Amino acid sequence: MTSTTEPRDTLLDTDILPVQCPRCSEAQNTLVGTTDPFALDAKIGCMVCGYTFGPGEYRELLGKRQAAFAGLQVDLG
Repeated sequence: MTSTTEPRDTLLDTDILPVQCPRCSEAQNTLVGTTDPFALDAKIGCMVCGYTFGPGEYRELLGKRQAAFAGLQVDLG
């Protein structure tokens, strides 16, 4: 039997993008303690150098990253 609802675990559905680390410039993030990066107990860090983002810092960088991705266009023709 198949489910009539699709799982909501894609980048498009969650609108969660990795943010660039202010220390090493990589955009490879870890999320510890929750599956929600906006949860009060969320620990968001850099997978490369171990930097830990502050809650407000992560949200600010995420907003900038989402704005950058929103401006991208793909030429399919």
